[in-house]
Amino acid sequence: MAKKGGSRHLKRYAIPRRLKLPRKSYVWAMKPAAGGHPSKNSVPLRIALRDYLSVGRTAREVDRVVTDGNIVVDGKTRRDPSFPIGFMDVVRLTALNRSYRVLLDHRGHLTLSEINPAETSIKLCRVTHKRIVRGKKVHITFHDGKTILGDLDEFKPGDVAKLALPELRVLERLPFEVGTIALVTGGSNVNKAGRISEIKLITGSQPNIVTLKGNGEKFQAPEHYVFIVGRGKPSISLPGVNP
Repeated sequence: MAKKGGSRHLKRYAIPRRLKLPRKSYVWAMKPAAGGHPSKNSVPLRIALRDYLSVGRTAREVDRVVTDGNIVVDGKTRRDPSFPIGFMDVVRLTALNRSYRVLLDHRGHLTLSEINPAETSIKLCRVTHKRIVRGKKVHITFHDGKTILGDLDEFKPGDVAKLALPELRVLERLPFEVGTIALVTGGSNVNKAGRISEIKLITGSQPNIVTLKGNGEKFQAPEHYVFIVGRGKPSISLPGVNP
């Protein structure tokens, strides 16, 4: 029978650049399961707990923690060690009473930053697609694969919604416009934050260029690397980032 689908295995030398792991220590790495985040932009729960947070020393120890229902991602209990977590996801360890948000470091690696328990019920999601469905309802898809349906005419691709977890209720719209505070998620200025001062529209297939000012400097990034995080100030805590 012919092979169907991609490989279910992943070697260490081929891991995505987003993962902060040594490439030559072991032969194999865990491949994340299918989920809302692309595999190149996500970390399996097993790797996040064992290699990032040191919850256990071995895969067996970490898998036991996960399958026992001690890990909550975005307000929902996850029992699959290969479940992918990505940018802006909220991970709560119920047994240790600790919460983390998946962010980026200055090299673009995914990291887990500990957050205040009050922030575990808040998540920022970037709008990637918008369409009108039956009943003239607006169907919105976010960067992490989540979707919502309702009277959301004011949202546009590039905007960010501040959501309440786990019910995904919209608390605030953060528009993609001049004057808002944004975080760069890729390129040479990754993990820099600043206030948008200009959005340069580019004709053709090239992305629009966004100019930001923050921490005493001016820098630029393509539109798809700009993630809005607040209006007057960031809506969430960003450790190590000075907008």
